[in-house]
Amino acid sequence: MITITRKRLLVKPNAKIKLKTNAKKKFSGFKHLVFLSLHFFSRILPSSSSPSSNTTTTTTTTTTTIIMLFLVSDEESTQTPSRKDDISETQEFNARLFGCEFVRRCGRLLKLNQSCIATGQVLLHRFYFKKSLKKFDVKRMAATSIWLASKLEESPRKLRDIVNVLVRVEERMEGKKSSETVVLDVYSDRFEDIKDDLVRKERHMLKEFGFVIKIEHPHKFVLNYLQILDLTGNKQLTQKALNHTNDALHTTICVRFNAETIACATIYLAAREMDIALPENPHQWWLLFDVVLEDIECVCNSLEILYEHIEYPPKYEVLGELPPGAAAEQSKGDEGKRKR
Repeated sequence: MITITRKRLLVKPNAKIKLKTNAKKKFSGFKHLVFLSLHFFSRILPSSSSPSSNTTTTTTTTTTTIIMLFLVSDEESTQTPSRKDDISETQEFNARLFGCEFVRRCGRLLKLNQSCIATGQVLLHRFYFKKSLKKFDVKRMAATSIWLASKLEESPRKLRDIVNVLVRVEERMEGKKSSETVVLDVYSDRFEDIKDDLVRKERHMLKEFGFVIKIEHPHKFVLNYLQILDLTGNKQLTQKALNHTNDALHTTICVRFNAETIACATIYLAAREMDIALPENPHQWWLLFDVVLEDIECVCNSLEILYEHIEYPPKYEVLGELPPGAAAEQSKGDEGKRKR
């Protein structure tokens, strides 16, 4: 076996390389180069003789490991950067709720699917476990999240549309109702300020994530688990479980528990609300999906707290400095707008 060392690949500076004119020696050198290349790639690539199931298992394990890196522990969830900046738990909860609702409304106006909206909400929660609400305005980060999510889900939207939807959703959530659609002039200072700010925010978000973004949503697990439990025929149960799954994305549940646990918890909560008995004999059904009952109850309690204390629509609270373009909006009013 030939071992490729660094010395074989080095060439001394100012060394004169002699060209060989013998065709036989040329062919021999070429065969040697091909052999070395095949030997090198055989060391770094999986062997073709190994079964495909091993490759699939390795890929699945790697994906699961990457997702587990983004999960937040209970200690981290109580010591967020916003808490360290003297922002109370209630203020942070309301800000996250407002941001997720902002993402949902932006996604609807941009005609994005639910998977893309869910990705944006998870990105928003992850970011605020890295940075404080006092330094990054929740409106801009929500718009940045849905913009980045549209790229990740292969449904990209133009930055011009993102800016106009951001302004439109801001007005709606502040109670400003207008019959005409207001579009910002692309040559106005306010449009340029918001556009540049969103580009900076996107770069900052990617930098905080280390350019590694892997999200697994619980919706597909809900459908698969209901099929295994032979409950897909109950459309009301399926819809109620999916509704709870969408509501869980408005809280930090989506970054504290994996997708399998959230799926089992939403099924558990929906079945309990509809008085549907789930199999627990001879074994409890959640053990089949490698989920612990304690985690299921924790998710259900968090959802019940959300339903009891939710204020719809959530109100926006300024927790730090206003981002570029927002101050201009308050001072200039409708300057820089044109009606369509």
